[in-house]
Amino acid sequence: MFSEERKEKILEIVNRRKTVKVSELSDILKTSEVTVRRDLDELHSEQKLYRTHGGAMLLRHEKNELPWQELAVRQIEEKEKMARVAFKYVCDNDVIAMDDSTTVQELAKLIAAADFENLTVVTISIPVVNILLTNKKLNVVIIGGPIINNTNAVLGSMAERMLSEMRVDKCFIGINGVEEEGIYTTSNFMEMTTKQAILGISRQKFILADHTKFGNKSFLKVNDLASGVDCLITDCRLEDFDYSTIEKVTNLEVAE
Repeated sequence: MFSEERKEKILEIVNRRKTVKVSELSDILKTSEVTVRRDLDELHSEQKLYRTHGGAMLLRHEKNELPWQELAVRQIEEKEKMARVAFKYVCDNDVIAMDDSTTVQELAKLIAAADFENLTVVTISIPVVNILLTNKKLNVVIIGGPIINNTNAVLGSMAERMLSEMRVDKCFIGINGVEEEGIYTTSNFMEMTTKQAILGISRQKFILADHTKFGNKSFLKVNDLASGVDCLITDCRLEDFDYSTIEKVTNLEVAE
């Protein structure tokens, strides 16, 4: 079996099973584990799957994820309200980190329109950079690495290595799901690890999540209550969601 044929078969198996081990692929493809590992490494570098220790998993678990341009106009009023709450935590002389969420883009618009002194913004998001560059007083740092087309953001191990060399005062990130137990989730492996890296370098952590994210259980855990989220910002309370566990350890702010 030729290399391209083998890799197509691997993608077919991963898409069907969601996760698979090297040993399993070796048996199915009737080839050595060394060859399978090489194929997985190449598919990972091509951003077609996510390489794990001992195997591989789907790069994206949820199907039909929308590009950032379309997501940016969804729940726009809610995003604007949450951004106004987050904005009050941004101060002169801060160094802040911002991820690639469309809610955080609304915060970037407020920052770009303001008059901060010595504010430095570190981001993985190309749209956020473009917004912030309209204000010449801001110090803008773009994290390096491969740009993921669907999110127009820099994600993955190269970005995480660069982030690991930094320390920031505050971070502002979006999230796909918030569970009653205080678990924050996403559906994308590269987003998961990059968001974790941003949270890890931040002294204060702010998560922005509109009401549609509460009770939504994406399958990858980004963070939990034990990891010390300082503030969870949302647009309204849901009647059928129990906020009590979250409120015990996290400042929950509901935008008016």
